[in-house]
Amino acid sequence: MEDFKINFITYSPFDHYVDYIGGVMVCHSLANSLHLLGENSYIYSNSTKSTYDSQIIPYGTQIEFDERNTILIMPAGAGEHTYESRIPDVLNNIPNKIRWLINDQVKASPPEDQLYKYCDYFKTIDSSSPPRLSSIDIEYDIFYNKNIPRSGTCFYSKGQTPKNPLHKPSDLCLDNIYTLPQSERNLYLSKVFNEKEYLICYSHRSFTAVLAALCGCIVIVVPYDDTPYEYWVKNFPTMRYGIAYGQDRIDHAIQTTHLVKDNLKAFEKECNLNITSMRDNSYKWLIDKYNL
Repeated sequence: MEDFKINFITYSPFDHYVDYIGGVMVCHSLANSLHLLGENSYIYSNSTKSTYDSQIIPYGTQIEFDERNTILIMPAGAGEHTYESRIPDVLNNIPNKIRWLINDQVKASPPEDQLYKYCDYFKTIDSSSPPRLSSIDIEYDIFYNKNIPRSGTCFYSKGQTPKNPLHKPSDLCLDNIYTLPQSERNLYLSKVFNEKEYLICYSHRSFTAVLAALCGCIVIVVPYDDTPYEYWVKNFPTMRYGIAYGQDRIDHAIQTTHLVKDNLKAFEKECNLNITSMRDNSYKWLIDKYNL
């Protein structure tokens, strides 16, 4: 059916766009990427990033849909309980759902739903390997190495309370960055990551560490659980270079800093392939399901 077009509705777990919650950012990025592919792409949110063109469906909007050509993309995984009660009935009534694991799966999905995962780091409850669906948006014009003199250390706890902190009390704490206006936050981070020699990040799953590495800062991530290094470095593709998993691997961060940007560019290409594949599979899914 040449004139058959799917309406992709991506649910954002926050009611407006913010650039400091990864689960929100990737949902908006995915919706925009689908729009760039020429799809009817909507983001269920009161706002989106200023550079994005996906269509907005404000929270609380009572939409009408044709079940044969509508798909709801829902972020899923650990943490889902914090927002699933806010998903309105009008969206829950859409029978074609893609559950997108952006964290470890903690409950089984209905068998009629499609399951994708952001990256191989996230585990499914039955140890299955659903296809990857990744999306990313990096502001290379802000986060880059300015090759200016560096000194000192900054640290970011991301809500963690380290048992054996590596930073000194005099080091710059970045935990208050979210109090800055959104228009100023990334510029501030770029300035800090170009002035400081080290970032100590007390989370091995924070994209802030990647942004610091992109600026040439030597990054040390301190895992807050018992995730083995081998599993982390293999399954978090954006963190393979420029980042030390613990202070014993600083040499790796220093020796691979020059690979960070190329690695991210390669990941972006993989994201585009993932999204295109999901789009194509979605058409096959609905055409077969409804005998179109």
